This record gives sequence, C-alpha cells and structure tokens, in this order.
Amino acid sequence: MTEYVESELSLWDPERDLLALPGAPGASHPLGERVLSAFEEVRYRVVAERLLKVGKPSSGRSRDPFPAMPAVTVLNPSAEPVLRQRVRTVVECLERLVQRYPGDAELQDFLDVPPVLNRWILQQAEPERLRVDFCRLDLLGESLGSVRVLEFNPSSPGGVISAGMIHRFWRESSFGDLLAQWGVPEAPMERPEWFADWLIAYGREHGVREEDARRVGVFRSHWSTQFELDQVCAQLLRRGRTPVELEPDDTEGAKALRLGYLKYIPVDPAEVGHWETFCSRLVDGDLVVPNALGERWVAENKLCLAALSDPRFRRLFTPRQCAALDALVPYSRKLGDGLREEEAVTDRERLVMKAPYSCRGESVVIGADTPADTWAGLVRDPAHRGWLLQERVVASEVETQDGTYFRDLVVPVLAGRVIGYASRMNQGHLLNGSRGGGDPAVFAPHELCDATPCPPAAVPIGRV
Repeated sequence: MTEYVESELSLWDPERDLLALPGAPGASHPLGERVLSAFEEVRYRVVAERLLKVGKPSSGRSRDPFPAMPAVTVLNPSAEPVLRQRVRTVVECLERLVQRYPGDAELQDFLDVPPVLNRWILQQAEPERLRVDFCRLDLLGESLGSVRVLEFNPSSPGGVISAGMIHRFWRESSFGDLLAQWGVPEAPMERPEWFADWLIAYGREHGVREEDARRVGVFRSHWSTQFELDQVCAQLLRRGRTPVELEPDDTEGAKALRLGYLKYIPVDPAEVGHWETFCSRLVDGDLVVPNALGERWVAENKLCLAALSDPRFRRLFTPRQCAALDALVPYSRKLGDGLREEEAVTDRERLVMKAPYSCRGESVVIGADTPADTWAGLVRDPAHRGWLLQERVVASEVETQDGTYFRDLVVPVLAGRVIGYASRMNQGHLLNGSRGGGDPAVFAPHELCDATPCPPAAVPIGRV
C-alpha cells in the first residue's frame, strides 16, 4: 500500500477535480468541454424541477434557481475513508455532550444555554439515549492534515436535499457515463425520496402508527427561511403523505399531527417562549420530530466546538475519540472562559468570532478581515463575552480568470452515517448559500458503508 503524509494528501482527486470555471485548471482539462456541455443539462433540470436557492427569511421562498456550477470533483480515494471515519467519530463526541449535559453542572455552566431553551432540555426523558439524528458538518481545508470542522448544523441542516438533487442531475446527464466509468457509486442523498423515507421510518421507530403518519407537519418559525421546504413537501407527496406547513405556535392546526419536521435555529430564543404546547408535545413524545429538543438546543450551540477542543472536557471522551477531535476540530475557546480578552485581541489574525446561536454567517467576524481597533472593540464588548473564538482555517482555493474562489466541503450525517458530500464556492471568505457563489458537485469515490468505512487505499505515516 502507498504511504502518505496527511498534510500532503489533497482532499480532492487531482485527476478528477474538474472545475470548469473560466481560467480555472478544469477549464483547460481534456474533459472541460464535456463538463460545460453537461452543465447545460443540469441547469435545465434545476429550472424544470424548481430547485431554488436559499432566500432571506423575511422574503419568503426564493424565486431564483439554485446556483449549480460547471464543476464536478471526486474526493481523493485515499483521504475520503479516513475523513469519513473521523467525521463519524466527532459526531459521536457531539452526541456525548448532548447526553451528558443534563447531569454535568460544569458543562451546563460552560454552554450557558438560554433559560427559555434550557427548561425543555432538562425535561427530556432518558437523555443518555439522545442522538444527533441529522446534521451537516461544514469543513475547510485543502488536505487531510489541514481540514477542520467549523460547524455541525445539528438542528435543521439546509442544502442537503438540494445537493443530492444536483448530484443526481449530473449523474443523469451526459456526464453520467463518465461517472459510471470512474466507478463513482450513488450516495444515499441522491435518491429522490431519501428525506421522506427517513422521516417516515423515524416516526415508525418512535411509535407513530401508519394511520397517524399520513399527514406530516412541516414546522418553521415565522422568521425562518423556507429554503428546501418545497422539496420536503414534494418528497412527502410522492410517498403518499400530506404535508402540513405551519408554525409551531399554531396549536389548533397541529393538534391532530403526530409526526413532523422542525426547521428552526434559535437565533432569537425568546420566540420559543410562545411555543409552550408545541414543546410540551415534543418532550412528551406526543409529537415526534427528529433532533429532539434535548439534542438540538445543546448541539446547535456553537460553544460545543469549544467544549470539544478545551482540555477541561476531555474527561468525557475515550482516547479514540480524543484522537479524532485532535485531527478534525480546530482550536476553539469560549471568550472570557478559556481565552482572555487581551489574548483574543493580540491573536486577531488567527481567530474567528461567532455567536453561540446564529446562522447564515450573520454573526461571524473574521479577525484577519477586520481592522485591529474594530476587532479589539468587538472582543471587549460585554455583549460578546461568552462567544466562540475559533482558529481561522485556510480554505481550499481555486484560481480563475475572475479571481480566487474559496471552497469548503460539506458532509451530511444521517443516523450516524455519512450520506454524501457537497461543497460551496465563493469569492468571499464566508462560504454560505445566503452569501452568493455556487455549488460544485462532489462525489465520494467509495460506497458509503453503513457500519465501517471502506478500507483506505493508503496508510498514513504522519500528520505533519
């Protein structure tokens, strides 16, 4: 078997990294024209199947097509299995925080969950059985040795349904023959009804009778984005279910429902104060929704990354888990409790600051992109005490005739299993669908096995 140094092992297969943007290396590749030709087919499917981009919460559903890009890549066959195993182990560690939270006073104090959320976490029965049912890890880095996880998105991860559809469009285009020739297997997220199938099975496993699963609640708060809810409803309809879209405070509308999905991130937790009946039903099990309140409002807290990095909480993890944390979680600390203000001011260029509960990159402050005096003021602002400070991770870069694009790697995990890969590309450092840019297709080189990863094609000799 070939040996490698992790810092030199690219995440992307250099022979199948076909980013056909003008001026990019993939544009001059012998297969570049084939990518561009198939991209027209993909773009047609995006419009025909009404796959829409993420919109602003206040604007309702977006009317713009999803921003696919003329770009197809396959992950490095040697790096992908190792990365997949680390991702799964780190999600195990996040679950460990969720399970230990109700009985661990130090962890409760550290995460400082708002009381309006905390009361429901502490009412959750059997916390030791809680799982992170569905999450989406956002990673940055160029190599296996440099890639790091920035966020878990363990409440209602967006973009996964859309990415699966884009991948399926590429596979069903004229490019599909080449994917078959390469032996690139179908990922679970490419299947047309994977989300509906999972949600219905989840209800069945949690005691929802078949007759009670004919109507399925699709819950979102008034201020949440409606991104992908059309596709959620379409999948449910294709499985013979009736989706019912409503807000969590619609007590009367939800009264007869027993199964649902909640799209919500508590940017303003006070909103949950109006959901007494809804939260009571979730905690009591009368209404079954994946990512239970006892899970989502612990795991969604970005300070979990600080807990996974801070030596004080290594007591919660096994040596195997600690090794995965060391490999995948960047240096992360809580401002004022793990990293002093003056230390954060001094280390501006290597740090990023984030609010504990936030989304769409709205609270992210990148030190290297912020004037020193502005950064110092933000760090010293009492309102930011307790925010997450995280080591800045350098993104993978692609040079084009229009300048440098940065790209990330997205890894959705469903019931402990990696179900595919995706990516976002942008010319800004904040890689988020709401910030513009577009999405290349990223295929796994191996079957995404249920239990253990496929054996790597090489063995590591170091993580230099």
